[in-house]
Amino acid sequence: MTKENENISHPWYKEPMVWLAISIPLSAVIYGIFFLTVSITSFDGMVVDDYYKVGKQINRVLKRDRAAQAHGLRAQVSVEGETMVVFIASSPGYKPPPALEISFFYSTRADLDKETFVEQTSPGIYKGPIPKLETGRWNVQIASDDWRLLGSMRAPDETRVIIVPLVK
Repeated sequence: MTKENENISHPWYKEPMVWLAISIPLSAVIYGIFFLTVSITSFDGMVVDDYYKVGKQINRVLKRDRAAQAHGLRAQVSVEGETMVVFIASSPGYKPPPALEISFFYSTRADLDKETFVEQTSPGIYKGPIPKLETGRWNVQIASDDWRLLGSMRAPDETRVIIVPLVK
């Protein structure tokens, strides 16, 4: 009686080994389509289109860093709630501008970058609103017409950052 039971055939779709053999390549195809769709529809912002133009701009940026050094500039950025206070120290004879542009560049995602302006309230002291920053490391740029200072901070942990010129 056992020989008769062994000769009975089942349809292919009732065999578990067939489904196991089909599921492995099928799951690879499904995951491949999913990741292809994600990579096409999302923008990571990490690639620059015109490398030559960006390379030419490096010299202008270095001039701004050297100008900050020549003016003897140093800055301290303090965050007090939703207000940002910027203290600028400079060499004697340099007259700071009436307003500064403060840019916050997120370390990995350009779509999170923010910028704001601070107004001078007294000599060397600027106040203004701080934009809402996501948690993480931010590059902070304080800029005027001819100079810039660049530093970094970790939001929301750091509330006071000292920034000095990069070029020495």
